[in-house]
Formats: sequence, C-alpha cells, structure tokens
Amino acid sequence: MNRNILISMFLIILLVIAGSLLGESLTDPYDILNRHYEAMGGLEKLKAQKTSHLEANLVLEGTGLEGSFEQWSESPIKSRQEVDLKIITQISGDDGEFAWSVDQNGKLQIRKDDRTQDQRRLQILLAEYDHLNPNSEIFSLSYEGVDTASGSDCHVVKIANYINQDYSKQYYDTSSFMLLKAVAVSPEGESRTWYEDYRDVDGVPIAFVQRSIQFPSGMKSIIEFTTVEINVPVDPELFEPPSADVEDFRFTNGKSAEDIPFRYIEHHIYLPVEVGGKTKLWILDTGASASVIDEDFARELGLDLEGKVKGQGAGKLVDVSFTTLPAFSLPGLEFDEQSVASIKIAPLFRRWLGMEVVGILGYDFLSRVVTKVDYANEMLSFYYPDSFSYQGDGVVVSTPISQRNMLELPVIVDEEYAGFWSLDLGAGGMSYHYPYAEEHGLLDASGIDWLGHGAGGSQPIRRLQSKTMEFAGFTVKDIEATVPLEKGEGAFGHTQLTGNIGNILLQHFVLYLDYKHEQVIVEKGDNFDRIFPHDNSGMQLANNEEDSLQVIFVADGTPASKAGFEVDDIILAVNDGEVEDLGGIVAVNKLLRNEPGTTLTFDVARDGEIKQLALTLEDLFR
Repeated sequence: MNRNILISMFLIILLVIAGSLLGESLTDPYDILNRHYEAMGGLEKLKAQKTSHLEANLVLEGTGLEGSFEQWSESPIKSRQEVDLKIITQISGDDGEFAWSVDQNGKLQIRKDDRTQDQRRLQILLAEYDHLNPNSEIFSLSYEGVDTASGSDCHVVKIANYINQDYSKQYYDTSSFMLLKAVAVSPEGESRTWYEDYRDVDGVPIAFVQRSIQFPSGMKSIIEFTTVEINVPVDPELFEPPSADVEDFRFTNGKSAEDIPFRYIEHHIYLPVEVGGKTKLWILDTGASASVIDEDFARELGLDLEGKVKGQGAGKLVDVSFTTLPAFSLPGLEFDEQSVASIKIAPLFRRWLGMEVVGILGYDFLSRVVTKVDYANEMLSFYYPDSFSYQGDGVVVSTPISQRNMLELPVIVDEEYAGFWSLDLGAGGMSYHYPYAEEHGLLDASGIDWLGHGAGGSQPIRRLQSKTMEFAGFTVKDIEATVPLEKGEGAFGHTQLTGNIGNILLQHFVLYLDYKHEQVIVEKGDNFDRIFPHDNSGMQLANNEEDSLQVIFVADGTPASKAGFEVDDIILAVNDGEVEDLGGIVAVNKLLRNEPGTTLTFDVARDGEIKQLALTLEDLFR
C-alpha cells in the first residue's frame, strides 16, 4: 500500500480518536465545571476566598425604582444584604445558624421554615464545592447540550439536588468556559441572569454587570457593581439580626383590645380602620404578604405613589405601587405610619359585594399582634405578643413563617389528599393549587364549573364537594374545595403547597394567630357543627360598571341553566322585590343559597326586553 495513503489513514484515525475523546470530555458536566473553575483562577484560589464586600447600583427596569445594593459575606453561609430603593428597603442576612430578614417597616423575621433551612444547607454544600463530586449524595449534574447565550455558543450544565425541587442550568462559553447565563428554577418561579463585563479582581474574573428577569412577574433588573472586595475584614456583628424588634403600634388600654366587632360578609372579615380622618372598611387577610391600600383612596388621602411592579394575586399578576400610609387606628389599637403596597382593590369589592373596601390588613399588621378570630360571634381580639398567655384547651399547631410571610398548616381532605396549605383569611373558599391538583388527578374530578376571582382578575375553577377535612385534629364534613382549571401566574400556581385554607373551613373555629411564636391555636367555635348553606343556583352575579346586577356565569346543567338564564342578563327584581330594595348583590346571593326546592321568580332585562324566569334551587352536589 502507498506510504502516503497509510500516513493519511493513520492521521484520520488519530483525528477520529481525538475527536471522540474531545467530544466525550466536553459532554462530561464535571469536566465542564472543572474547566470553568480553572478559568476563574482555580479551585485553590476560589476556596481561599473567605470574605467579600460588594456594592452596586440596582435598577428595576420599567418600574421607576432604583437604588443601591450592598452585601457582606463570610464563607460558607454568613451574609448580610441591604437593598435600598428609597420607598422600599430590605435587609436580610444569615448569622450561621438561621437566616433572617427585616422588611421595609423594620419587622424582624427569623426564617426557620423547612424550605429556608433546605436552601441554607444547599448553599453551604455549594460553597464547599460538593457539586463537583460525582459521588455526591446531594447533587446531580447532567449535560444539556449546546445552546447560545449573549451571542456565544455555550455548554449547558444542569445542577439538581435531592433535598428540594430547585435546580439551575448554567451556560458556559465553549471557548472561555466563563459563565454567561444562569437559569434558576424553584417552586416559586424562575430567574434568568446574564453575566457581563468580566473584570479581574485579585486574579479572579468577576462579572460587574448582571441582568436578570424574574418569572412569572417578568420583572427585569440590572446590577452594576461599583465595589468588589475579596478577603477584607468584615465586622462579625453585621451578620447578626437586630437585637430588638420594631414596635410601631400601641394599645390604647393596657396590653390588649378585645371583642372588637367585625362584619362577616360573603366569607370575608371586614373591620373599620381610621386613617387620615376617614373611617372605612378594610379586609383582614393572612394571605397578604404586605398591607395594601387602594390606589384611588391613597390619592384621596394625598399620598404619593411610587414605582410600578408586578405582584401575585390569587390567579394572575397585578400592578403594584408603593406608598407611605399615615398613622392609622382601629378600636383599641394604634399604628405608626407604614410603607404599604397600593393596588386597585376598591373596584373589585364594588363589583363582587357592592361595598366600599379600601384596604387590606396583611402581614405588616398581623405580625405585630396575637389575633383572636371568633367567627361565630363576629369578634376580633388583639393581644401584645410578649404578654400573651393562652389558657384554653385548643390545639396548638406550630407553623414557621414561610418565605412569603404566610402561615402554613396541614390539612387532609377525604383521608387521601394530604399536605400543607396556606392559612388565608383573605380567601372565602378552600382552593387547591394547580400543580397539586394536576399531580393528583383532581383536574378531571366531577364538580361544578365556576369562576374564581381575586386581585388579579377571574379564572375558571371547578367546585368539588369533599366528605371530610381534617384540620388541627378536628374533622369537618361537607366542605367545598375548588380546583383552578388553568395554572395561571398567581399564588395558586405554587408547587410546594397543596392549596389555600379559606374561611369556608375556618368559620367553624376560633383561631389565635401568633406570628411571634410561630403558632396557630385552634378551638371549636360555636358554629363547629353548623351546616352553612352554599349556592344552589349554578350562576354567578356581579355589579357591572353601571352598578347593575349582571349574570356573569351560568354553569351547564344547573338550575340557572335550566331556568334559561344567560350571561349578561341584568337582574332587576327577585320575587317582585327590586334588587336595591332587597339589599343588592349580597342579599340576592343569600337568596340563591335557600333550601333546595325553593322557587325564586326573577325579572331580567335582556336585549331591551323584560323576561320573567322561574328558578327552582337544587343541591348541586346531590
């Protein structure tokens, strides 16, 4: 054989072997990460970084909010972060034992919930580079192929773990092995970050510009570092939480305010709040991670609204601004001014209740006091946390405050569907979260199709009838729970919880909400054995923009459908009584909960004509 041909064949074989070896090497995620760390100055240098101090400018694009970010850290877990966006400030940290945070109103929260503890454990292991160990019992790496980031081809490595559902995808430039993009996925959503403008700091390249976008909110942020210091002295006191918590409230008589009447309307709690010389109704809501004032009412009080970001309603996103609420009070209790969120909530209550409601008392209010809710007697009592001592025979349930500032308790439905649910006094009904419902086949369960509504708008849901619900050691029968038929972008899309506990269940009890000691105390209420009526019509009503009572939904096969009701019908009268004389939408909804077999005669306006429809109520779940 010709010598040149032999040489050529040999070279081809060498190239094939080299190509095979190169391809194998570059699809090994551990090899890719090791090359990345070599490009970062080497593991030895990185492990030698014990402390750091960072300063940066922070801009939330399209919101009108910008300010500063500063961070101190000590490997592997100690840290302190300060974010100052002027109208909003947030300080958080970790003292090596627990994570902690101080919100915009100075409220301290030690984070002891399981999710935070799991995240801390993972952070420590990552700082110890345990993910580089192919035999790690915690981390799992996989090669996801080649994709582009910032116009460059990148190796994509997925880093998952066996502690929680979080994972990340890292995009490493195929030439330089520098990190150009990271996608972090958790039950709460997804964050995508691009890394730019690498500069050398003590032999380690650092990305001085980081651009991020959060999902589902779509919020975009830019961090531009102005100071990056490695292995500098850091005062250990920086990592400690404040020694004293904020006290921005006071009781007008002693250490409590007891037996304050509230209005319980359509499974929600309303109480009068005085602010700026005006006394109006606010809703009590453990599902609100911050207190909220209606936009129009804020302007009526002369308050300045700043920023515009996306927040999570029950099913969808809402536009949120921020303002400073002046000092406010309710019977027996006074509060200093607070930073609060502002959204358009008044139109929602006018539409669904025909009432003027201008605010939500959420975490900022409830976390300061121990709150007793006596549903049967429609009474609220508030106690000073440090002097509160429970003497009753109720069940004490430990409930560490979640990262969303909510209380989470276990519930078992029909002895089968078990998990942790958010305690949500701002929700009328029990609601499964979409991911849980999807995983457990509840999306296909038979029930009554309906519309759910909240701050983010309406979404399709299905009403299901449970046989039993076990809550705090008590069993309650025949409670409805709804299933969202669309995942949506709101809180009902969270994957780590089963659902939301609403007042349809809670109204059977007396509750004590003790945020300071992270516990909920549950007693049987005077209505524990009461059977509460539910809708027996199959239609939903709302006030339209002209304040007329309008049919907005009719479920197929229900009494309303059989009686001939159609969407957009205007309800003029019921049993010859005009809607206004009867008491509006709340009164008409109450009529729709009458006993099965009851016949109601409606005068309805449709297409310029007046029609009379006879509606005979039926139990929708029999």
